[in-house]
Amino acid sequence: MSFNLKTSLILLLFTFCFSCKTEPIDLANHDWKVKDLTGSPASKEELSKLSLIFKEGQEIGGFAGCNYYRGGATYNQEQIKFSTLYSDKSNCELKELEKRFLTNLESSKQYTYHAGNLILQDVNGNILIEMEKI
Repeated sequence: MSFNLKTSLILLLFTFCFSCKTEPIDLANHDWKVKDLTGSPASKEELSKLSLIFKEGQEIGGFAGCNYYRGGATYNQEQIKFSTLYSDKSNCELKELEKRFLTNLESSKQYTYHAGNLILQDVNGNILIEMEKI
């Protein structure tokens, strides 16, 4: 194999590998709404009501379906960890959706971001929640 062909292949491989990386994003600069929630048969309309808001410090909050919730989150460019999340105890038709959403948030350990979509994953890389910027 000639030197130029080897160099071209190496550059192509290098470009491909780096194009697969997620885009850097500061999560705190955005509010998010849910597009898909693993383990939930909820409609797109019901899911779009669920939100995640990063506040000052490491505080988070949002709407979980029946109630507003609050808690904390620590994160870097790839990993995320939510504290125990707290919400009021009001019941509604969407209480199971709320429970699934909060459980999936607390189970999230890593994330990726691409083209306006935030994808929260568990420790094994399984997708738990897909969100988009509000």
